[in-house]
Amino acid sequence: MIASPKVFMIHGWATNHHIFDDLRARAGIAADYWQTPDLPGHGTTPLGQHFNIEAIAQSFAAQISQPVHLLGWSLGGMIALSIAAHYPEKVQTLCLTASLAKLSASPDYPQGLQHAALQNMVLLFEHNYTKFIQQFLTLQMLYATPEDQQSARKLLPALCQYGTPAGLTTSLHSLQQADLRPLLPSIQVPTLLIFGGRDTITPPRMGEYLHQHISGSQWQYLPKAAHLPFLSHPDVFTQSLHHFWEQHS
Repeated sequence: MIASPKVFMIHGWATNHHIFDDLRARAGIAADYWQTPDLPGHGTTPLGQHFNIEAIAQSFAAQISQPVHLLGWSLGGMIALSIAAHYPEKVQTLCLTASLAKLSASPDYPQGLQHAALQNMVLLFEHNYTKFIQQFLTLQMLYATPEDQQSARKLLPALCQYGTPAGLTTSLHSLQQADLRPLLPSIQVPTLLIFGGRDTITPPRMGEYLHQHISGSQWQYLPKAAHLPFLSHPDVFTQSLHHFWEQHS
């Protein structure tokens, strides 16, 4: 069981901290040694006036009193990147999974998406959050074992207990506008990148871009994982995470 240092996990868009419940249990993280705050407008955290990645990173960094194993998934990975860049003394290791430095493609960034469908997801989630977050989880778990699919389904009541996240639109706008590529050369903490081959939201090329621009980063590719590798392939994910933490303990 992990005892020290603490583990600090940041969830992604349209979910809340309960997305990590299964990972926390499998990783054996003691209750006193993990933090999983909700993003503004998600879970139990009120939205406030704006969703600003740098401001959230500053707020989360203020909650970290000792160097942590920092893990960020999807949009949460962007916030984790910002913490690692601006507050390296608070980060012992960094793990980014299914995450990104920039969402949309541009002439100097062909790794991005030409047409992101996330705006359509806002409409679906606002119409019936429980129904469509279940559909989302089901799609991400297509290549998981029946046992792991069942574990993911068990998360649904906790994920849905707060209703439709209030921060869907403003956090998506922040995600669409963010460009954290200038921060990548300043990441000096040990970094592990875990990406799935069947991820269409943050496809592997986005992770490869991070790998090319974060010095000394380690690359873990899961061919049959989609956007939730820690749920669809929890055994290999947890093993990789433990090995990485032990390397840098």
